[in-house]
Amino acid sequence: MSELSLVSAKRMRLERRAEDGSRGARAALKLADDPSHFLSTVQVGITLIGIFNGAFGEASLVSHLTPHFETVPVLAPYAREVALAVVVLVITVASIIFGELVPKRIAMAYPETVATLIAQPLRLLSVTMSPFVKFLSLSTNAIVRVLGIHEAKEEAPTEEDIAGIIKEGADTGVFEKTEYDIVSRALRLDDQHLKSLMTPRVDLVIIDLAEDRHANLEIIAANPYSRFPVCRGDRSHMLGYVMARDLFGQAVRTKSVEAIDLDAAIQELLYVPETVSAMALLEMFKKNRAELALIVDEYGDIQGMVTLSDVMSALVGDVTVAGEEHDPDAVQRADGSWLLDGGVSLDRFRDLLGSAAVFPGEDEGAYHTLAGFLLYQLGFIPKPSDLVDWHGFRFEVMDMDGNRIDRIMVSHHAPPDAEPKLD
Repeated sequence: MSELSLVSAKRMRLERRAEDGSRGARAALKLADDPSHFLSTVQVGITLIGIFNGAFGEASLVSHLTPHFETVPVLAPYAREVALAVVVLVITVASIIFGELVPKRIAMAYPETVATLIAQPLRLLSVTMSPFVKFLSLSTNAIVRVLGIHEAKEEAPTEEDIAGIIKEGADTGVFEKTEYDIVSRALRLDDQHLKSLMTPRVDLVIIDLAEDRHANLEIIAANPYSRFPVCRGDRSHMLGYVMARDLFGQAVRTKSVEAIDLDAAIQELLYVPETVSAMALLEMFKKNRAELALIVDEYGDIQGMVTLSDVMSALVGDVTVAGEEHDPDAVQRADGSWLLDGGVSLDRFRDLLGSAAVFPGEDEGAYHTLAGFLLYQLGFIPKPSDLVDWHGFRFEVMDMDGNRIDRIMVSHHAPPDAEPKLD
């Protein structure tokens, strides 16, 4: 019971109890730090109990039972031996049930509590039997070294271990589903590519200062975005970005739309290589006090734009603000199928459809969106109604925007050998 409780007890929980002033928890931590000494102490205690049981059974129980068996003529010649066998059987069964099975079940159910309760008595026994315990510990350590066995170091918990603990907590109701979703996304954030979060360059609404000022203001007014990249003729070179609220502030202060100065409202842009993870970008946003970044490839060409809101959405999921226009990138239909935007990331696809599948080529970073997956599988620019069946899903191209896959229908699809055959 004692050894099982200490092995099963979570060290962090014992440390928390020790910090709260529990002497038993402190004693349990000391025992756990010296397993050889601890196991020797336990073995001494078990041996003493065994000796006591044998002596008590031999001296007391056998002598009490023998006269009863002598009254049975058949058993009378072997009365003492039969009494001894009965005593041994009863003591063995009682020891297994009450000395092993029941205590170990209790230790497994309440490991920290049991470890805290038995730690101090065990340390007292260790001090009392110190010479014998030390002899056993030294002997054990010497034999273990001769056999070439090294004590296993406690490994630090991995990301998978933490994810498993969080999943177990969610299954048992310790964590709410929202808490579990946020923590799971946070653990994946460092592995998430910016291409799965960014607005592609072709979709950017850019303010070109070489164009008419009124036309630019109309573009800003017609779009629901709050930040707009700014260039002057050359869209491959951005001057910075403007915020709609700053322009509105100018109009309020001057009481004239004509006084809005786009050049004066330009703020500096943050440029980030496409190889940076979403977690690293979040740190860059914090360090630079920025909210927007342009993603560039190895040649310096702009690939797209990521905002702080995009990163936060990767953590908490999509949040639609009341009154804000929102074109959902994922809509579930009545038949259970999903109409998805081609730019939906692979992680978001897994979240939506409850799949843990790893896409072919994903580990190599060949693509980061569903549209990229279809292009990877097909090997050519598709047309509407083109299909890809993979991993129990059917992906159908519903709409194209030039050479870009705009909308995809995803439904569950049984493989051919799993489909019922009709006679």
